[in-house]
Amino acid sequence: MFVNQSRLPHVLPPRLYCCAEQFELEQEKIFATAWQYVAATEQLNKPGDFVTANVNGLPVIVRNFDGKLRAFLNVCPHRHSLLTNEAAGNTPQLECQYHGWQFGSDGATKRIPEAGTFKPMPGGAECLRSLQLASVGPCVMVRSADAAELPEEQWPLLKERFDEFPVQRWQHVRSWDYEFPANWKIVAENTVESYHVPTVHPKTLVRFGSEEEMEHNLAEQSSSMHSPIVSPKLYHWTTQRLLPWLELGLNNRYNIYHAFPNLFWIRIDAMLQVMQVLPLAAERSKMQVSVFVLRGRKPNLINKAISRGWGRFKVAIIKRVLAEDARLFPGLQQGARNSPFAGTISTREELVHNFQSYVARACELDELLKV
Repeated sequence: MFVNQSRLPHVLPPRLYCCAEQFELEQEKIFATAWQYVAATEQLNKPGDFVTANVNGLPVIVRNFDGKLRAFLNVCPHRHSLLTNEAAGNTPQLECQYHGWQFGSDGATKRIPEAGTFKPMPGGAECLRSLQLASVGPCVMVRSADAAELPEEQWPLLKERFDEFPVQRWQHVRSWDYEFPANWKIVAENTVESYHVPTVHPKTLVRFGSEEEMEHNLAEQSSSMHSPIVSPKLYHWTTQRLLPWLELGLNNRYNIYHAFPNLFWIRIDAMLQVMQVLPLAAERSKMQVSVFVLRGRKPNLINKAISRGWGRFKVAIIKRVLAEDARLFPGLQQGARNSPFAGTISTREELVHNFQSYVARACELDELLKV
């Protein structure tokens, strides 16, 4: 069922999807302390594995130190070089690419070539800047500024999915990204509403359930939607015959969790899809997509083959669905730039209203919440 029983106001006026001032305000009020997805845990399985990422404009490195993951600003305290330009890899030491300074798991220097030439160091050994890190299911998350809440505390609606399966059951299939000529909020809102599905995705998603078949949950910092999907018959036939090899009881019920501000977890059948929408400018954004597929409880040749095949199948469908959405974004952005209307939101779209209310609260736009 839907939470609201009558139509809702469009909280954010169109201008807030276009102006540079609002973009800067959101960077300060929303993204400065936001958790961001940086990697799949599978990418950091071995000691010495590392990945680099951009988190809220800052270069970040995450590394496996003998089984413990640590996150640091990817900048050397010596003369400000990036520690590495590589996107990912494995090295015996965390070493700066410029002069060879080496750092331990606590960020402190382990080795400085010609260390005697730096004496005295009145503040003690130079250290990297540590960043907060959390593992959420098969995902590694980092934030650039310290804050008290962990992901499971910030997003209680997601907790049931954190522990659904052991992390090692999730196989990372593929990650990729897109850039869109649209404000990040336009992309986020499109992701969490099912009203557009029959028009935009008539052959891929087809149709979501009726109000009686659906469940919406609205919280202060997250939303979720759960619904059956009317999908092509071949998809149902394949699901019923192949997926029991991986796990009994899997079905095609669509479950999406929006962890504010910009993280989306989609669970359906044997697949987990993690998406993150990043603001690049007032009218430009990036979407990062990672797909995971469930491994069998006791891996064998059959269920390994099914996992690989299902992963490729899901990636192909997801890319098609996202391409169908992407065709709309330029027009949605142009419409927001020129709209004279206040807008309105249906009860089916109430997750959009909840997200807009969050943005207004976070940016202290109290006058918009009085509508």
